[in-house]
Amino acid sequence: MIARRPPRAVLDTSVLVPARLRAALHEAADGGQFIALWSPWIIGELYRVLTWQWLERTRDYSAANYADCGRSAKAMMALLIGACETIAPVPPYPPVWPTLTDPDDYPIWAAARLGRADYVVSNNTRDFPPPDPDGRPHYEGIEYLTGQAFLDRLVRGNR
Repeated sequence: MIARRPPRAVLDTSVLVPARLRAALHEAADGGQFIALWSPWIIGELYRVLTWQWLERTRDYSAANYADCGRSAKAMMALLIGACETIAPVPPYPPVWPTLTDPDDYPIWAAARLGRADYVVSNNTRDFPPPDPDGRPHYEGIEYLTGQAFLDRLVRGNR
């Protein structure tokens, strides 16, 4: 019997920001259900978004809150770095599909290509590639799924 390799999936920032979804994806990756991929681009964006959310939520610009925010970010990073493989594409990025007009998504696509991903997991559906004949957004063999759809697929055990 030939063992199937776990699927490889780039986790876009949009699925790592919500704490519950981030935890569920971490648990699935840590449990060997898939190989999670991210990049310096994704890590930087994740830090930026979560820091801004922290500051907007607390409205506290004290040194103590700054330290709390830093500890929280470092704890999250320590948790995720053990479960994610880092892929570091550099420009020039590979060509994208004609309808992708957001240059901020080019590095995500590049990470997927360089990391030999089967999936890009993102809640940013407006930048998904056009659907193939069966209705699934694919480009060059890489399927795009929302975070919940990806988790549902893992639970069902099909790729």
